[in-house]
Formats: sequence, structure tokens, C-alpha cells
Amino acid sequence: MKNSKKKKNKNYFFTKLFTALIILILPFFVGLKIVEINKSDMFSKSFLLYKEVLFITLLVLLSINLIILIKNRKIKVSVKSFATVAMFLLFVVLELTGSLKLVYYNDDFKTWLITTSVGSINYKYVAANVYSEKTIEQVIDTEAKKVDIDFTKDIVKYDDLVYENVHYKNELEEEILKHEKGEKYKILKISGTTIGADYHYEGYMAVVYDPADVKLAKSAGAGTFEGSFGETLGTIAYKSRALVAMNAGGFYDPNWNSNGGIPHGTVIIDGKIQSEYTRGINSGGLIGFDYNNKMVLGRMSAQEAIDRGVRDAVDWGPYLIVDGVNYFGNINYYTWTCARTAIGQRADGVVLLLVIDGLQAHSKGASYADLAAVMEKYGAVNASSLDGGTSTAMYTNGQYINKPFNGYYPTFRWLPNAWIVK
Repeated sequence: MKNSKKKKNKNYFFTKLFTALIILILPFFVGLKIVEINKSDMFSKSFLLYKEVLFITLLVLLSINLIILIKNRKIKVSVKSFATVAMFLLFVVLELTGSLKLVYYNDDFKTWLITTSVGSINYKYVAANVYSEKTIEQVIDTEAKKVDIDFTKDIVKYDDLVYENVHYKNELEEEILKHEKGEKYKILKISGTTIGADYHYEGYMAVVYDPADVKLAKSAGAGTFEGSFGETLGTIAYKSRALVAMNAGGFYDPNWNSNGGIPHGTVIIDGKIQSEYTRGINSGGLIGFDYNNKMVLGRMSAQEAIDRGVRDAVDWGPYLIVDGVNYFGNINYYTWTCARTAIGQRADGVVLLLVIDGLQAHSKGASYADLAAVMEKYGAVNASSLDGGTSTAMYTNGQYINKPFNGYYPTFRWLPNAWIVK
């Protein structure tokens, strides 16, 4: 009899505890409702749906628990107790509303959350589940305009491209420039620690001595029509007889399950426009080489690029270094990391192709600031990020030298195009 009573009391204790927790959580939904009334277009539809379902579920559970407790005289209903609970809930509502204002009204916080989220493969859904597409697009467009720079300075000079009997400035210069006569490229192992966090990353850099050897190749079935298809980097490299191949631009990827057949933005190969599908990223712009084999970075149409003598180009971003200025140089805090791909050019014309593995035991991944730091360290005066995540791959001598990974298992994505060394 005593054991039965103890068991009942124990059950009522957990019922009371669960009821108290629900009462503590409900003000959060009141705060959300306040924000929703004032800025309904701020929320994503999925977020509003989740909120309503959870709110109704909690109300039902609260009602059931209160009925059980009142019926069994485990709580007493009085004006005093009601007033106390009401004042407490009002306080919690005000506190939570202040926190929600930080998320939905504070522009600095909103910009930070959106820009870090959309640039990360493992946290890319965070912003989409909190903010509406319209809000995300507005923030990204605003940020993109801050580094919407046209390539104007002529700081790439080829007078220094003779490396015989040269005195190197430092060990890094020797690591980059010292090579056997007739050697077209060398592969360097890259490693480091993520800026602002104690995360290790690893990858590879292909150093290409003659920028004329760097060209863009495309998949046989890439295009802007239904039925377009991409190919793996290994296939692109094999068909183009490339010495080195690295993934290039992004592609239309609904539900992150595409065959890589439709490239985003302008694609130019050998001076001919291959496609002009809608852009896939709001930062950056055209990334390519002109007929003088100098890297070109700038927002321009496909025809404007042709008129400026661009021979090979894709469209992606963000730009990392433009005219010697590192646009991520002031970042000293942690930003989201994943597998990354980048391309850059030194002042002596040498081209740097970089891949960093991500989301794996040997390599957490890199941020845009990390990419810019590596490129700057090896002397790039112009550099840009390319499509990253699962697409990040480098292929040479008949094999992948990095480890492409989709967050769950090793895999090779179908791609629309690739930078190659001939």
C-alpha cells in the first residue's frame, strides 16, 4: 500500500515537473508570435509550421496535465497563485522577446548568422530554417555589394618567371618556385589551424608555372537544357588529357541532389560563351583568365568578358584577394568550416590551385578567411573561392589526391566543369 502511494506521488512529481517545463517554454512561442505579427515575412514557412505544430502539442499536453493535477488535488487554484504565475510568465515573455529581437531585429547578428550559415555545408540549413528566403537574399545582396570590385590594376608581371640561379626571398618562395627544368607543376601538401578555433585542416596546392597551361574544361553533357548532365572530375581529366584537374564553378543543385549538368552563371571556354544560366551565389562574380594569361575577377556579363579578352572563366565566389588586398584579412574569430576550393595567381604569373578537405577526422575544413590566408601566404595577389563542399576535388596522375566527402561517406560528385592543367 505504501509502495503504491509512493509510486503515485512519484508520478505526480514528474507530472508537475513536466507541467512546469511546458509553462516555461510557452512564453517563447508568445515572443515568436510578437515578432511574427510585426515582421511576418522574416520567418521561413517551414519554421512557422514547426512552431504552430509544437505550440498546439504543448498546449494539449499542458491541458491534460493540469486536469490530472487539479482532479487529484495536487495543485490548488487560487487568485494569488494565478497572479504569481501570470507575473512570472510576463517576465519570461519580456526576456525572451528581447532575445528574439536580437535574432530578428539586430542587423549585425542577423548578417553574421546568415552569411556564416549559407557558406557552410554542415550548417547551411540553419539560416533557411529561421529566416525567409527574401530576408536571406536581402542580407547576402547587401554583403556582396561591399566587395563588388572590378579587376583594374595590372600588377601581374611575367618578368620574374625565370627561376634559374635565382635568390629566393624566403623558404616559402623556394617551396613555390624551385622546380626542375621543364616541370609544368608541383603539388604541395597544405595544412593549418582554422582561424579562431583549434581545428586542423589539410589539403593540397597545385603550383602551375605557366598560366597559359591553366584552362577550363567542361563535362560532355553540361548545358542549360533539361537532360544536361555532369561528369566526375576523373572523367573530365581523362577526356581532356589533363595533368591536373580541380573542380571549378557551382551548378544548379535542387535539394542538393543534382547530376551537376547545369552550371550557374557565365561559363567561357577558349573565348566562347558556353552558358549564361542564373548565378548561384550573390558574392564574387567572374573568375577567369584573359588571353594575356592574367587572372580576371569582376562583375560583368558574358559579352563584356568576351570584349575584355577573357578566354576561360566561370562564375562563383566570394573573392578572397583582389589587387593584393585580402578581404578576409581582419577576421580573427571562428567562422563555419567545410571542404573548400580556391584558385589564385601570384604577381609573377604562377597559378595556385587549392583544395582543403572538410568534415573528416584528418581535416575539419577551412573558412573563407583560412583560404585567403593560405593564398596570401603563398603570394597570391588575386584569388577567389570556387564551389566547395562535396564538389571539392583535385585529380592528378590518374587518381584523386584529396578525399572528397559528403558529410557521411567518401564520394565523387558530377561536375559541369573543371580547371585543368594541360
